[in-house]
Amino acid sequence: MWISVVSVGIAFVAAIGITWGVTSATRRSDRRRRARGEKLPTEGGALVTVRLRRWQWLVIRVLAIVLLVVGGLLGLVVIGLAAEGAPPSMVVVAVVFVLAGTGGIVLASSMRRTRILAMEDHLLVRQGLHEERRVNLREIATLAPLANQYGGVQGRSADGRRLFHVMGLARGYAELDAYLQERVVRDSAPAPAAFGPATLPVPPWRGVSASADWTNVPLSQGGRPRPVIRLFIGGDVVVLHTSDVRALVDGRQAVAESDSQPLAFLASPALVDPTSLRGRQVAGLPPESLVLLRDAQEVPTAVLRDADARTFRKWVSGLPR
Repeated sequence: MWISVVSVGIAFVAAIGITWGVTSATRRSDRRRRARGEKLPTEGGALVTVRLRRWQWLVIRVLAIVLLVVGGLLGLVVIGLAAEGAPPSMVVVAVVFVLAGTGGIVLASSMRRTRILAMEDHLLVRQGLHEERRVNLREIATLAPLANQYGGVQGRSADGRRLFHVMGLARGYAELDAYLQERVVRDSAPAPAAFGPATLPVPPWRGVSASADWTNVPLSQGGRPRPVIRLFIGGDVVVLHTSDVRALVDGRQAVAESDSQPLAFLASPALVDPTSLRGRQVAGLPPESLVLLRDAQEVPTAVLRDADARTFRKWVSGLPR
């Protein structure tokens, strides 16, 4: 009994000590910035404030404390068996649990501190334990989606350096999405064809996480050019039949298959059979979103959400017939 009480006490003392250490280091960093004359902005002046939700870092902290409790208990057992010779595997497990719990508490503290403030012409980004830094909007060369089922976006400079990233689950993400769509010049992929089939002027569609154009391309070697929609996501180009994408956004078809390699599928979670492979891949995603899937991947390659999904559907519906 006393071993359990002591191990729990040690775990909580360690959790409090690590949290206090991380907080103190952060405050010392902020004080040094003030001493250098650098102003620490407040959230009050921001047009949009993005923070991780409380449960995201709280769950990790609770799990970390549990790991510390278990690691402390195993450590005491190892000490008790020292005279008889504790099994090496038990020592390794105890050390791993303590290190994992310590890392989890540090991670939770960094997640709690993370924020993005969207100002009039720049972003103030504080990611993890790093100091807050300013990102001018003109520095953002590309906006690419995060490769996870919850969505999100990352901004990169012209030389490929990551300037910021934010998960779709974060509080304020939808507002940041709209802010970026309105203020950032998106050039995530080239759109060389400003004219579609029969030389009709059709401007390309551009969203926060992707872009697209309507143009003529040959679908086979030496074949006659046909009207297609090219979807640009990150460095990938997905070629889709215009009629299939139109049927998808009109609700007459659940999936539009690409005519490019590697094979990809643009799917609507609202229409996909939930018992199928595609249904399992889009499980939990908003019904109004559009999801890019690949056969070899369990999670979606990209998800068009909110403003991206709405404007893309409207753009496709407005294409000449």
